[in-house]
Amino acid sequence: MISLLAFYALGSRMVKAEDIVDPSTAADKIRSRSNIIWSCLTTILLCTWVSLHPNVPKPVDETKLSKRQRYAHKLRTFLKDQAFPFVLLLVAPEWVLMWALRQRLMVEYMVRNKQVPTRRHGFFVVMGGFHKFSKVKVSAPYDRATSDRAPSDLLIGSDAEKMPMDKKSEDEHGEPDHPLDRFDVCRLVDDGRLQLPLEVEIDDKSKSDWIAKSLVLLQTLWFIVQCGARKMDHLPLTELEVVTLGYALLNFFIYVIWWDKPQNVARPVRVFCGELPERNDQQKILKQRMKASIWIEKLVYLIVGEQDNYADLRSLNQTPTFYSGNPAKQKWPLKSMPLEWFAMMVTSGIGGMLGAIHFLAWSSEFPTHKMLILWRWGSILMTVAPLPTLTACITLPFWDFLQEVDNNFLKAIRYMIILPLLGLLATLTFYLVPLAYVAGRVITLILAFQTLSSLPPEAFQSVQWTNLFPHI
Repeated sequence: MISLLAFYALGSRMVKAEDIVDPSTAADKIRSRSNIIWSCLTTILLCTWVSLHPNVPKPVDETKLSKRQRYAHKLRTFLKDQAFPFVLLLVAPEWVLMWALRQRLMVEYMVRNKQVPTRRHGFFVVMGGFHKFSKVKVSAPYDRATSDRAPSDLLIGSDAEKMPMDKKSEDEHGEPDHPLDRFDVCRLVDDGRLQLPLEVEIDDKSKSDWIAKSLVLLQTLWFIVQCGARKMDHLPLTELEVVTLGYALLNFFIYVIWWDKPQNVARPVRVFCGELPERNDQQKILKQRMKASIWIEKLVYLIVGEQDNYADLRSLNQTPTFYSGNPAKQKWPLKSMPLEWFAMMVTSGIGGMLGAIHFLAWSSEFPTHKMLILWRWGSILMTVAPLPTLTACITLPFWDFLQEVDNNFLKAIRYMIILPLLGLLATLTFYLVPLAYVAGRVITLILAFQTLSSLPPEAFQSVQWTNLFPHI
């Protein structure tokens, strides 16, 4: 029976006599089309969902909402802060990698300059873990049995220990004002008005667990091993497996970068600190930019990863979905390049290499010659599209160097060669690169599923020893 089902899954394809196997071992030597689809989709969805670490959503007092309003609020929060980044991670995973890398570099900068004690604290700050609240008197007493929040969740600065419990209960339902950026958090900590939570308290807010992480790591490892084993045995990879391999490797990078970031934190720490210090120069610039910018300008800078330069958290009611801590042109870890440009350069390099993975199916069998040409063009687009951005990032330090020298010849080079080159590369990066990359991604995804209807017989042969690895 197993043998008949396996041959039926081949789509009534004719096989050679020597390829016919004994029914007792057919299950180990032949895989069905549904097995291929299941293993690929499971790997993609698990890797993508578990690797995603969203920022903290907008705090809402659900005690004032009806049951229907609570469900509506949870649905909106899920769609905006989890479902949308998840879809983006499926369509443009390199963009999410750049967001994760910007956050990680910002956290490393904060730890290096002793603004926070650990990476976990740094991630909690830049993801919007602290939110300013205003005290509001409530007539109803605090009910420990019905309230979904405890007074211990409050973080009200130096007056926390002095305030009696009944007073804390009165102020428990404060009104949210705005999230606190890293500048405000650091100054409040330095002034003794805010005490950072312990690392174990931050871990308690995180929704990730070692079981889910272990399952994803095992599934990813098994998939990579079996792809390598098929190449060693000269067995073809399906186009869907090639696409999945790229997703698995890219999500592995994202997972490592966000290793210390708390996952799916539902509520920020509420900070009752009264009046905040006056805005520093960087915060004033952010406020001016946010007021002066138009929506198309914000969209362009969102695409290239510069949206933090137009996000003044004091003017918002929640941390933006793709906020990374406002690098503010910090030249780190390279002194010749802003942090966000360094993240863009690294992401472009990794994206180009992962796009080249699709060349594994360059000579594969396709149902038609047109599909083969489309696959090759899609692979080329995903590999070449990051190159203008990578070149612009590498050229930028030369522009800064030529600005500092006092030489007429070098000045001529700056304005006649470097400036037009940067303008061309900036145009390609802002407008053509995203379109070319998305086109290549869509082409390969569509072809990966279309080719499943006519796979070569060798694609159904399995590598037996890979079944010994635990996988889904």
